[in-house]
Amino acid sequence: MDASQTTSFQAPGLSRKISLAWLALAWERLWPRLVPVLSFVALFIAAAHLDLFAGLDPWVHTGILAALALALIGFAWWRLRDFALPTQEAAIRRLERDSGVPHRPLVAVQDTLAAGSSDPMSSALWEAHRRREAERLAGLGNRPAHPGLAVLDTWALRFVPLLALIVAIAVAGGWRSDRMAAAFTPAFPPPPPVVANLWIAPPAYTGKPPIYLDMADKDKLLRVPVGSKLAGFVDDVRGRKPPQLMIDGNGTEFATVGKGKYQVEQVITEGKQITLQARGDEQAHWKLHVIPDLAPTIEFARPIGVDKWSTKIEYIAGDDFGVTGVQLQIRLHGSVLGADMLSEDEEPEVIRLDLPVAGNTKKVADTFVRDLTSHPWAGLKVTVMLFATDALGQKGRSSVETFLLPERVFNDPTARALIVLRKALTRDPKAFRLDVADGMRLIQVKPESYRDDTVVQLGLRIGAARLATNGDKASITETQKLLWDLAMRLENGSMTDAERALEQARQELRDAMQRNAGDEEIERLIQQLYDAMAKWQKELAERMQDPEERRRMMEQAEKMDPNNTITSDDLQKMLDKIREMAKNGQREEAKRLLEELRKMMENATPMMAQPGQQGQRGQQGQGNQQGREMMNQLDRLSRRQNQLLGESEREGRQQQGRQGQQGQRQQGQQGQQGQQGQQGQRGQGQQPGDGQWGEQQRGQQQGLRRQLGDFMNKLDENGMGMPESLGRAERQMREAEDALRRGDPRDASRAQRRALDNLQQGMTDMAEQMRQRGPGNNQDIAEIEERERRSEDRDPLGRSDGNYGDAVDTGLDKVPLELERQRSREILDELRRRAGEQRPKDELDYIDRLLKTY
Repeated sequence: MDASQTTSFQAPGLSRKISLAWLALAWERLWPRLVPVLSFVALFIAAAHLDLFAGLDPWVHTGILAALALALIGFAWWRLRDFALPTQEAAIRRLERDSGVPHRPLVAVQDTLAAGSSDPMSSALWEAHRRREAERLAGLGNRPAHPGLAVLDTWALRFVPLLALIVAIAVAGGWRSDRMAAAFTPAFPPPPPVVANLWIAPPAYTGKPPIYLDMADKDKLLRVPVGSKLAGFVDDVRGRKPPQLMIDGNGTEFATVGKGKYQVEQVITEGKQITLQARGDEQAHWKLHVIPDLAPTIEFARPIGVDKWSTKIEYIAGDDFGVTGVQLQIRLHGSVLGADMLSEDEEPEVIRLDLPVAGNTKKVADTFVRDLTSHPWAGLKVTVMLFATDALGQKGRSSVETFLLPERVFNDPTARALIVLRKALTRDPKAFRLDVADGMRLIQVKPESYRDDTVVQLGLRIGAARLATNGDKASITETQKLLWDLAMRLENGSMTDAERALEQARQELRDAMQRNAGDEEIERLIQQLYDAMAKWQKELAERMQDPEERRRMMEQAEKMDPNNTITSDDLQKMLDKIREMAKNGQREEAKRLLEELRKMMENATPMMAQPGQQGQRGQQGQGNQQGREMMNQLDRLSRRQNQLLGESEREGRQQQGRQGQQGQRQQGQQGQQGQQGQQGQRGQGQQPGDGQWGEQQRGQQQGLRRQLGDFMNKLDENGMGMPESLGRAERQMREAEDALRRGDPRDASRAQRRALDNLQQGMTDMAEQMRQRGPGNNQDIAEIEERERRSEDRDPLGRSDGNYGDAVDTGLDKVPLELERQRSREILDELRRRAGEQRPKDELDYIDRLLKTY
């Protein structure tokens, strides 16, 4: 009978009891071996909580950790080298032994009959035996495991690591994960971070400052104009490959410029986010908004007008980042040539206009005035269109204006006939070329019609021959110019080289002011205008020597308004004012004055005043000039007295502060009372440098008083009454000298203030005297009073309140007087001085804006 045929006898929970017995055996074998290893770990944890690893050199710390790890592994292997898990039979035997039942019932119920299994009697007897043993299984039970550490560790050393661990945790204030992490992590210095120095430079024409990217300002919105350049450097010594700059997922790899140093440069045209990636990770990112650059706009401000013979075009142009160029495009109207005469590939006539200021200007409001009567289209219907260009080359255009190009009115009949021929040649060169040549021949055979002028005769012959033999565009253009020159010669006589040089010098100076040229170039062109004016005046004087020429000019002068008569002094004064304005930065006023000079020379009598008139006006001009010089000299004396007053007041405040500090020190001293203490205070209030300062100021005040004395003597010599206020000012200056000699700046400042008031009263009294002297000075005095009245609503630079730079002519901006120009120069010099000093950023920005505008 085998086991499969044997009846199974199992007590309830027998398998669980056998498993528990197995676990008890395993624990009794493992625990004695594991306790030393766990003690080792407990000692390490205690050392970590006591922060024994802090301050160790990183490499020493690493060595200790490696040694401890090797020791732990070796020790654990040594203790567990002979460990073996218990067998099933050992577990059954442990259960039977713990239960205290004899004859091993668990083995009996699982045993089989060795012989006689075929005998029914033997089998029955065997089954009865197994059944009896199975009944004994109910009394089996488990006992706790007994590792026997007390036998192995009679000194109880196993509790020492545990006690050390408890004490260390208590000292550390509880479980410290940070100290445990520090014990396992040597304090190696962190790898150097990725250092990025990136910036976005908007295009120069936008006038916007660069934007610097801070890696800490994540998600910062960057508003940059289109075309901005993103550039910079990245330092990454630990990086294995160059970093990348991502714009909306499109990456640009940095260029390697050295070990761990990288450089990038990229133009921004679009995108919403910038990301910097290095070491395989995102280092920083910024939001991006690209500002588009719109095309400029330009329109006519007013209908095209005519100023005598000059074409006047007023326009307004604007761009979001600045207008860089303006073009005026003129083309003959289709009704002039006819639809079949227009050529699609023909380039229109283009005239470039200069902007009123150099660089980019967001808003341009200017007036273009030019004499186009010499153009072949003069007197014909033309179309005009304005084009504005920005820095990107984008163009905006205005609407099309149609008007009749002004033409010069000729009084000479032959000159009018030549202009008619020129106009016919312009309308249709192919059809009228030969007719114009025949007309020139007809005029050429009548010398009396052009006063037997050989130059006109030769010009007509050459022009007619050129048209008869050649009809190309160059010949047509040359003939048109020739007809104009001949007509002008017949109308006004031949233009001399001096006149052409003068007009060219004036135009070059105006163009230079429009493009905001440098001071050196402006000064050179002004000197060129001076020289051209001198040559023209010299030539005019030589022409006056010819009686016939003198008679003709006298007849012409009688037909003109006497008020238009000018003298060389008038021209010289105007040139001087133009130079002063250019030096002071008043370019727009200088340009207007140049235009007035042009009109004056066109409308004025060519004789520039007859000899008698010139002498009379010269005397008046000399008196005016002398009066202005006296007023300017007195104004300079007043300004100098004001400076000395400021220095005295400043020294008085400093001396008062020193006396206050000295008085506080004297309060702590004993035995000083009454007048003795006051005298000591006064004596100690004066520092060693006070006497030196007083002598220096007294010398300057004395020099100013002597200048005033010389000025009053000059008034007597010129027969001008001396105002009493000037005498009072001289006496107050003497009192100021005495106070400075005593070292009393406060008394000196009071006397200097009274002297300044008397000087200013003297200027008013002199102005009244100049008014009473005669009409030669009334104009200057009236101008002074008018400017004083207007200056009440203006700032120190002469701008009216509320005027923020709009190009609006109020009619109040006249040519400044010498005193005003001097004050403007002083203000500008002071602004430039302060701009070079260490001052708050807001103040420096304000000064820069003032200097940039003025």
